[in-house]
Amino acid sequence: MPDFAIHAAEIADIHFVGGFARARSLAVGEVLLDLAGAEALAEAEAGIVAHMNRDHAEAVGLYAARLLGQKPGSWRLTGLDPEGCDLRAENRTARLDFGRRIAGPAEARDVLAALAKKARGQ
Repeated sequence: MPDFAIHAAEIADIHFVGGFARARSLAVGEVLLDLAGAEALAEAEAGIVAHMNRDHAEAVGLYAARLLGQKPGSWRLTGLDPEGCDLRAENRTARLDFGRRIAGPAEARDVLAALAKKARGQ
């Protein structure tokens, strides 16, 4: 198709404008996540998210309420990466940092189980 093109860009710098008097420069590493070495986790992400939402919905809700101070709701995991996971309830979102970088599904299971224990106060 003559009106179709593919372009690639490399990000060199980021200037974030967050509102009046809230602009600042950010390093690329502060914005883009390095997924090198986490290919197995990326491949397993959809399955982990589905499993957590299906079999551990209570734990996901506790992550939001007790670890992140969010209001209770129908919290669900929406994504997972080496540094944390994203949650959503209705029109609210939250980010749960793992506190360490993980690379694979076994580490994801371990960190998610540890966070559930922490949220339960165990």
